[in-house]
Amino acid sequence: MKTEKLYESDAYISRFEATVLSCENADGVYKTVLSKTAFFPEGGGQPADIGKIDGIPVFDVKIENGEIYHYTKTPLAKGKKAAGEIDFDRRFNFMQNHTAEHIVSGLVYKKFGFDNIGFHLNENEVSFDFNGFFTSEQLRELELEANKRVWRNLKVSAYYPAADELGSISYRAKSGIEGEIRLVTIEDTDVCACCAPHVKSTGEIGLIKFLATEKQHGGTRIFMKSGGFALLDYASKTDDIKTICEALSAKPHEAARAVLALNARLDAQKQYAKDLSEQLNYYRIKFFDKSKAAISVAYADIKDLQPLADSLHKTYGGVRTALSKNECGAVFVMCGAADKLEVAFNDLRQKFSIKGGGRDQMRQGSIIAPFDEILEYFGVRETL
Repeated sequence: MKTEKLYESDAYISRFEATVLSCENADGVYKTVLSKTAFFPEGGGQPADIGKIDGIPVFDVKIENGEIYHYTKTPLAKGKKAAGEIDFDRRFNFMQNHTAEHIVSGLVYKKFGFDNIGFHLNENEVSFDFNGFFTSEQLRELELEANKRVWRNLKVSAYYPAADELGSISYRAKSGIEGEIRLVTIEDTDVCACCAPHVKSTGEIGLIKFLATEKQHGGTRIFMKSGGFALLDYASKTDDIKTICEALSAKPHEAARAVLALNARLDAQKQYAKDLSEQLNYYRIKFFDKSKAAISVAYADIKDLQPLADSLHKTYGGVRTALSKNECGAVFVMCGAADKLEVAFNDLRQKFSIKGGGRDQMRQGSIIAPFDEILEYFGVRETL
C-alpha cells in the first residue's frame, strides 16, 4: 500500500482526490492511508501539513515504516474516494523558509566550511545551527549574499539520482540517511539531500532576514524569517516602533535614541531614589526605638529592606526585622547573631506561613497573613 507522493512531483498541488486504502483506530485517533497524497509528513526539519480530507480536519501527518498516515479524530471509510485539501498558505510559508535555509546553509558551507547540524521550522520560529562561529560582519555579508541569490530568481529543482550517479555528485547531507536519496538543487548555490517540498525558484522567497544569533552546542544558532513569515515579523515590529514613538513623542528614525535617553533619565532617577532611600534610612535608624524588634516601612521590597535590617542589627544589636506590606501580607528581612536569629526565625514560622529562608546573619522572605496581625506580632504600631 505505497502512497503516491504528490508533494514530490509538484509541491504546489493543494487539492487532490484519492482512495482510502485503510483507516485504523489508534487510541481514539484515526490513522488513514490514501492511494496518493499532497500532505507532506513531518521530515527534514519541516512540520507536517494540515488540512482536510472530505471536510474532516487532518491535524498531523507522519511517515512510519515507509507508510504515510493522516491523523484525524473522525474515521474515513475504507475504499471510498476522498477529496483532500492542504492548508497551502501555511505550506508555502514553510517552503519559502526551508528553501531560504538551503541557500544560507549552502553559502555557509562554501564560504566557511561549516556544516548545518540542526534545523527547526514552525509557524513562530526558524532556526538552524552551524558547527562554527561568525563575526557580526560575516553575518551581515552572509545575509546580503543570501538575498542576492533570492533576487537572481535562481531555479530550484529536486530529483532522485540513480545509485551510480549519486557517487559522483557532491552534496550536503545529514548523517544517517537511509533509503533513496532525494537531492534539492539550487542553481549556483547548493545541492542538499532533503525530503521536503521547496519553491520552484528563489525569487518566490521574497526576503531573507536574520533576526538573532546565539552560541549553541559549540557553534552558532541563527534565527531567521523569510517570505510571509518575514513580512508578518516586519509588520509586528513596525507596529511596536509606532507605539514606542507615540509614547516618547519621537519619529521612527529617532526611536532608538529616544529609548536610550529615557533609560539614561531612569538611571539618574534610580540613583536619586537610592540616595534618598539611604538618607531616609539614616533617620529611620537614628530615631528607631531600640526597645522594638521591628520597623515597618511603606513601598519597599526585599532589596530595600536588607540594608535597613542589617543597619538596625549592627547599631542596636539583637534580632531586628524590617517589614513592608505586600499583596500576601508582608515581605521581611530579619538580621541578628546566628544563634538568636535562628530562634527568632523558627518562632516566626510557628506563628505564620512563611516563604523564604537564608543563612548566616540574615533571613528573608514573605509572611502570608493579614498585615495587622503581622504588625501586632512584632509589636509595631505604625508604618513609616
